[in-house]
Amino acid sequence: MPMKSKNQAVAFERQEGFDLGEINITTGVLEDIAAKAASEVDGVIRPTAKGEGNNFFRFESSSLNAKLKQEADKMRIDVYIKLHYGYSVPQVAMQVQDRIKEQILFMTDLVIDQVNVHVTAIETDSSSEASFFQLDDEIIEEVEG
Repeated sequence: MPMKSKNQAVAFERQEGFDLGEINITTGVLEDIAAKAASEVDGVIRPTAKGEGNNFFRFESSSLNAKLKQEADKMRIDVYIKLHYGYSVPQVAMQVQDRIKEQILFMTDLVIDQVNVHVTAIETDSSSEASFFQLDDEIIEEVEG
């Protein structure tokens, strides 16, 4: 089954001045790049892929979702993520922002003006008796009792 992309295309202009034809990148492709980039950041819960093989970049919306909005000359991505318990929410969110901007620039040569990260949940491991907080390179254990 082929992947369906949104029909809205993002304008892409050649910077070298050569006109070899038109390049159109659908918003769905940019959203997929953003979702994949976010899933590669430590602390973000990786989504499960829908189907098999050829749908590698299509993720279950329950754990990670990205939406692109284009207004005038600016592009904004809203990404919705779930985190593992014990990670710094602001640090992970900033890493997600950087990773998305970096990967879209690298893969498409398009600049994303704004990445809004929405943390929708924190998943805890209820089977553990101890809670762990990660501070830089140290791990501090807090034992309940």
